[in-house]
Amino acid sequence: YASDARVRAASGWEPGCELASGSAAREAAPALDRESLAAPEGGERCDVAIVGSGAGGAAAARVLAEAGLDVVVVEQGDYVDAADYPDEPIAALTQLYRDGGLTVCEGRPSIPVPVGRCVGGTTVINSGTCLRAPDDVLWRWREEHGVSWATGLDGRFEAVEEALGVTPVDPATAGRNAELCRRGADAVGASNRPITRNAPPLRRCASCATGCPLDAKRAMHVSELPRAVAAGARVRAGVRVRRVLLEGGRAVGVEGSVEGQRRPWELHARAVVLAAGALGTPELLLRQGIANRSGTLGRGLRVHPACWVGARYDEEVRGWEGVMQSWLVDEWIDRGLFLEATFTPLAFAAPSLPGAGPELTARIEELDRLGVIGVHLSERSEGRVRPRGSTLRMSYELGRDDAAALRFGIARAAEIHFAAGAREVYPPLARVPRLHPGEQVGAIERGRWSAADLRLEGFHPMGTARIGSDPRRSVVAPDGECHDVAGLYVADASLFPTSVKANPMLTIMACAQQVATGIAERLA
Repeated sequence: YASDARVRAASGWEPGCELASGSAAREAAPALDRESLAAPEGGERCDVAIVGSGAGGAAAARVLAEAGLDVVVVEQGDYVDAADYPDEPIAALTQLYRDGGLTVCEGRPSIPVPVGRCVGGTTVINSGTCLRAPDDVLWRWREEHGVSWATGLDGRFEAVEEALGVTPVDPATAGRNAELCRRGADAVGASNRPITRNAPPLRRCASCATGCPLDAKRAMHVSELPRAVAAGARVRAGVRVRRVLLEGGRAVGVEGSVEGQRRPWELHARAVVLAAGALGTPELLLRQGIANRSGTLGRGLRVHPACWVGARYDEEVRGWEGVMQSWLVDEWIDRGLFLEATFTPLAFAAPSLPGAGPELTARIEELDRLGVIGVHLSERSEGRVRPRGSTLRMSYELGRDDAAALRFGIARAAEIHFAAGAREVYPPLARVPRLHPGEQVGAIERGRWSAADLRLEGFHPMGTARIGSDPRRSVVAPDGECHDVAGLYVADASLFPTSVKANPMLTIMACAQQVATGIAERLA
């Protein structure tokens, strides 16, 4: 219903993206040449094979290529850019997302975990939010996991921010949804600030989850990958890697398949970097039965469980006229909670509205008065990734303490909405479809709820091939090399030993740069 053009017209929804008046797009990296992305018949050779083209793979590729090494990046998905993104969000799921956007963690509750599958990975369909991992997180990595370089990442963060043009969202173009979040947070005394993003000032910027129609968001396919290619790297799309090639216990390449090629496709290399994400990296290794002497591979899955707290205002909000993810409330970050003003495409938002039949359709058509705050938790709960036939099984049980923390966050988001003037709030809780001003928001915290009563999503999978100095408790050493397999490295969110209390893209890229720098020094 929400995808029908007539409904979108009735709600006033106007998809699109445009540069704000007076702003200029940062000079773009040279575009990737589509024809050069085709995998040559049979395979090829290089110094370093990188599996995955998202934040980790792209950052590693640039470092290695600029160090003078011959680099090939392989990606299972296709190349898609501003000329190809569909206008319809549902169509984007099948074109840009793994499993058509239906990747789900089994558990109580079940948690969808949407991730990208295209050249550029999840950076193509994320919100563009760029936040550094807090110092206390990185201190734990050093002190508890033996990752000595973790507290020295400031220079790498700065380099990534410079490369991607990361700046705070301009309040003048952030939109009414951001302004209501700011106003409500100020009223309740909660610390808040503009979100920092890898994009110039934009208006009508609510299409990030379906690909930026201007490619103004500096996702990897329009930033780090073209820079890596300019330094001599090659990118191959449509390659499904099935195993790591081994000789004498050392990684010497990867083998996969390419549509239209009858023989296995082989990429021979001096070193292999896995950057297929916290789902794809452990899946590949577990299917092959390698790099798991510790028994921790695929375990330790964290997803930043999140929920959508919507509210109806009397005034027009028209959240699509601002920035999709625009304002951060970090008052409760010590609890692992970070709240973000977020406005997604209509078809993605509609299922979170309460009611059924005429009640639901009426709310969909009143989208112009909807304000939304996303509640994210840096959790202690853990899940697991395991191959199941030709697919992937993800299981995750939200612990009692984490469920309570999320209810606390929902209550705070409701208070922010009411303080900003909302007439009703839609908490993502069973049996509480809506709240009105004056009703006991505190009951959300104190009520007898189970984890299964929450409606959640998870946007940041991590931790399934952990880094650490102890090979009994980790998959990769502090230099990123697998404890069990020489020449095999991990450079994505899989290696995070804890959750990171922030959208993880910057931290992934900083860690990938660190791992890649070490590889370059060894192979030079």
